[in-house]
Amino acid sequence: MTSATFTVATTEALVRLLRQGQERATALGRPVVVSLASPLSGDLSPLSVFATARRAGAYRMFWGRPKQDFWLAAAGNSVMLSADGNGCIADVEARRRCLMEDAIVQSPHRPGVGPIFLGGFRFDPRVPRDPMWASFPDALLVLPRILFAWSEGSAWLTINALASPGDDAVAQAKSLSGEIQALTAGTESPLRPPRVVHISETSPEVWGRWVRRGLDAIETGPVSKVVLARKKSLRAEGHFSSDGALRQLVHAYPECTVFCIDSGGASFLGATPETLARVDDGKLGLTCLAGSAARGSDPAEDHRLQDELLASPKERQEHEAVRAMLASNVKGLCTELRWDETPGVARLRNVQHLLTSFAGALRPGVGVLDVVHRLHPTPAVAGVPTGGALKLIAELEGDRGWYAAPVGWMDHSGGGEFAVAIRSALLLGDQAVLYAGAGIVAGSDPDREFQETELKFRPLLDALTGE
Repeated sequence: MTSATFTVATTEALVRLLRQGQERATALGRPVVVSLASPLSGDLSPLSVFATARRAGAYRMFWGRPKQDFWLAAAGNSVMLSADGNGCIADVEARRRCLMEDAIVQSPHRPGVGPIFLGGFRFDPRVPRDPMWASFPDALLVLPRILFAWSEGSAWLTINALASPGDDAVAQAKSLSGEIQALTAGTESPLRPPRVVHISETSPEVWGRWVRRGLDAIETGPVSKVVLARKKSLRAEGHFSSDGALRQLVHAYPECTVFCIDSGGASFLGATPETLARVDDGKLGLTCLAGSAARGSDPAEDHRLQDELLASPKERQEHEAVRAMLASNVKGLCTELRWDETPGVARLRNVQHLLTSFAGALRPGVGVLDVVHRLHPTPAVAGVPTGGALKLIAELEGDRGWYAAPVGWMDHSGGGEFAVAIRSALLLGDQAVLYAGAGIVAGSDPDREFQETELKFRPLLDALTGE
């Protein structure tokens, strides 16, 4: 595809839609969302669009599932919904629904096409915010001005705008046309990772104290499981590149969801193997991912480690706690819910996990954010029971920011997809802060759990340093 993709016909359709929006905005006395989707032809890379948006200085978000050949690249913002404090997920969802009730939408029903909101949430909004997460509110949903989507073998462009009384529809359309021309004219330019000059991290000694504290809490009864996370902070000679890191993650972890959200000069990105909830036409999909083992250096060792994982009482106990709570929490939202009788194994590049898949049918009017609100935080990233685990995490770790929280997208009918933001990092110029966690249950060994977190650091560590 070339920059000529934004055709005269598309421009004319956009002008008509904006004028309809102005008429409705005048009648209602408030701005109205208008959204126009059109198919694209030619060849355009999701990564190149995302990189070009950075050079344009626009808000941007990237979402990719390489194995399914599904990609979203968003630039600019027409509407930004944010909230802080308890109930922030329900707050932004209520405002989004209200906004979309009056919207004028010209779009087919296809995944990732139309007025898609993208964003995420903080892990625990009750914990005092760490200053490094200042650019990421407790809840953030953005309706981008321009959204490119690749799904089901085709590419789509969605244009979203806010129409107000007295706007100049022709000028608005011309401005949007210019933004699209710029985004589609860019190309990927290879960026060399900066040289890391300093690394600091949660030490084995501190980690050992944390794990022993968790084991004490398990023994005395406040919790039966707690998920603790370490940080690894990198300082470089130059700025870290989310564009370069994304490119490496896409190629190295095609089975994961690769994401990046820019907010206020900071970037949060990752390659997560865990989908929190996926909703399409009222159908719900969930995955339970808990219990871990390393990958082997050859097929024989790999199978041995897999068999040990499946047979491990400790890992099966951890997995079952997550599966049971997921089932309990979403049953009330569903007319039907099914899951695997026994867990399988999900193999990633350097680690493997026990996996249970869920499928269900949602009750009428229930959307993906209703499921997210009900599920977060799962036992896979917090613990059991949730309240006791969160209290211990806050006491030991402080603010996790958006690590291990939901990130994703949703459409105007309540469908969409949110993942758990693990295997992730926060980029702040020449600083990168990486996170990796491990589930602590009775019998956990601090040294073994430390090595598990080291394995989980590898995806982002390699992507940011170019190793």
